[in-house]
Amino acid sequence: MEQSSDVSMTLSRPRLLVVDADAEARALIRDAVRPIGEVVESESPEHAMSILSSPEDRFHVVLVTCLYAGRQPAYAAATAFVHELFRRWPGVPVITVCDTDNTERLAADVLVSCVRDVIPAPLVASRIVEIVQRVLREHPLRRPPTPGNVAAIRRVLEYLDAHVADVPALTELAVMAAMSRSHFSRTFHSVIGMPLRDYVRDLRLKRAHALLLTPKLSLTSIAAESGFYDLPHFDKAFRHRLGMSPNQFRSRYGTSARPR
Repeated sequence: MEQSSDVSMTLSRPRLLVVDADAEARALIRDAVRPIGEVVESESPEHAMSILSSPEDRFHVVLVTCLYAGRQPAYAAATAFVHELFRRWPGVPVITVCDTDNTERLAADVLVSCVRDVIPAPLVASRIVEIVQRVLREHPLRRPPTPGNVAAIRRVLEYLDAHVADVPALTELAVMAAMSRSHFSRTFHSVIGMPLRDYVRDLRLKRAHALLLTPKLSLTSIAAESGFYDLPHFDKAFRHRLGMSPNQFRSRYGTSARPR
């Protein structure tokens, strides 16, 4: 990859895409972030996809503001949209909005995606600005990686998805991508928007999340099947990323739990 691929693009103002069917919510966010950058609004995931598909349109941040776990089927459509964004444009950071009663549920449902931060509801302009500015600092827009590098990283992602419980060493993954270790690490971060270690952690937690929703397996078995070397390691990673223990998550959101 050319050296310029790791250099942040210097655009005059950030471009922000706000996605929500609720015109009032879009207007609130638009007015809050307008001093930060250029704002484009979309009333649906389908419309947003058409905007993002334009080769001339590159966005620094996409704000998806309809992720309320208690509002089906809008919640399911929004989480599906977030994962489709990651499949097609994995490096574009996404900020979502979530009702405070379901932050753990949202965090689990958007594992292995572009979501980089969450704005708690109800929406407050100062909080929106704070989070958007932080994401812009931590995830600056970069020159797009070459198609060859993207294809190589996608092959690695497919392999990781099929071998989540037994991820090869960095050297082996670099060989798989036909890159040096350092080049592979930089390229992976550039394409995916996060370091390899964070991606593998989220991939394992996503597997554990799916297994926790049914009462069939013990926590020890889930930890092993998800690639964690023991139960304490699994418990610590789960608490750190999702804000509660695996057992608490299963009790609250598993199939045997009372619907909220």
